[in-house]
Amino acid sequence: MTRPIPDIDDPDFAPFWEGTAQSELRLVHCADCDKPRWPPRPICGWCRSLDFEWRAISPEGRLYTWTVAEHQTTPDIPAPYVVGIVEVHADPVVRMLGQVVCDPEHLRIGMQLTAQFDRVSDEAILVNWTSATPVPGDNLPSAPYAEALDGLG
Repeated sequence: MTRPIPDIDDPDFAPFWEGTAQSELRLVHCADCDKPRWPPRPICGWCRSLDFEWRAISPEGRLYTWTVAEHQTTPDIPAPYVVGIVEVHADPVVRMLGQVVCDPEHLRIGMQLTAQFDRVSDEAILVNWTSATPVPGDNLPSAPYAEALDGLG
C-alpha cells in the first residue's frame, strides 16, 4: 500500500527531518533578530534578513484547534483520526500541523501537548502530538502510521 511520506531530502526541510530522526523538534531561527521561521523561508518576515540557523526547541505546545477526519482518504491511515494545529511553546506565533494522538472526546483548546516522533518509513519520522499529561481512558501508544509499520525497526 502507499503511505504519504515526506520528502526528507527537500533542502528547505532536510534539517527538520534530521532532527526528527534524533527525536528533536527543530525550527529555523533568524541569525539577526532571533525570531523563528515556520515553515522555513529564505527571508525573515520580521527583519528581512537572509541569515538563519536551525535550532532544537522544546517539543511542547498547546492545542490551538483541531478537526476529526471521519472518512478514510489514505489506505494506511484508518479513520477517524485527529489533525490539529499546535502552538509551540518556543514561540506561540509558530503553529505546526500534525496528527493528535488522543481520544477526540478528551481534546480541549489550550491543552498541553508533547511531540511524539513516529516512524513512517525506514527514513522518515513524523511529528505527531499527544497529551502532555495522561488522560484517563487514552491508551493510544502511537499514530496509526506507526502501528502499521512496527516491524520496520
